[in-house]
Amino acid sequence: MSDRLGGALGRKPLHFIFVLDVSGSMLRGGRIQALNNAMAEVVPHLRDEARANPHAELLVRVLAFATETTWVVEEPTPIEQFHWERLPATPKGFTELGSALSVLADSLHEMGNASGYPPAIILVSDGRPTDSTGVSFADGLQQVLDERWGAAAIRLALGVGRDADMNSLRRFIGNEDVPLLRADNPQQLVEYIVWASKAASRGASRPVIGSSPVTYTPPSASGGDPIWSTLA
Repeated sequence: MSDRLGGALGRKPLHFIFVLDVSGSMLRGGRIQALNNAMAEVVPHLRDEARANPHAELLVRVLAFATETTWVVEEPTPIEQFHWERLPATPKGFTELGSALSVLADSLHEMGNASGYPPAIILVSDGRPTDSTGVSFADGLQQVLDERWGAAAIRLALGVGRDADMNSLRRFIGNEDVPLLRADNPQQLVEYIVWASKAASRGASRPVIGSSPVTYTPPSASGGDPIWSTLA
């Protein structure tokens, strides 16, 4: 991993980390299929963002969590070389968000004092965090915030459907000026993940000295049936 932390000569690394819920509830109503479609659609948008910002080297990682947490893409991968591989949901898998954040914190710790832009972290979840592994959501979040790069990160979150724990997602964001969105159908999920990716990229790579605060303007709710807001 250390080879990628420094980035290309003259370009500062911008680590982009997706933390994705693949618990059993993501099998309902085509949520996991919609998430996969959304992630595939994000890739060209992030490549456009990278081309528009020649001073940043956008490096992507993907962390998936259910009862267990797995690095789907652990090595920071340049967006130009990144290709989305569809993820399966875990039947009967729990929403062990605390454990996922603990794993994320370990990865942020490995970045140490490396130079670069603040990481951009996007969390997508459709449920309420469980703590059957012994790491609560509060503990995992605190571990992230205790890391230099965790506290500095641009953190965005997206709820999927009516069962998403929006209070926990708001705590993860930690900034009242950053919108918290909930997708109630596949079309919204695609639009919101694309928006969040662009917003996180621009927010993380802004100049630090003399810069104006980033204004986050979320997309308006799109059409389509709110299938995930009424699904049992």
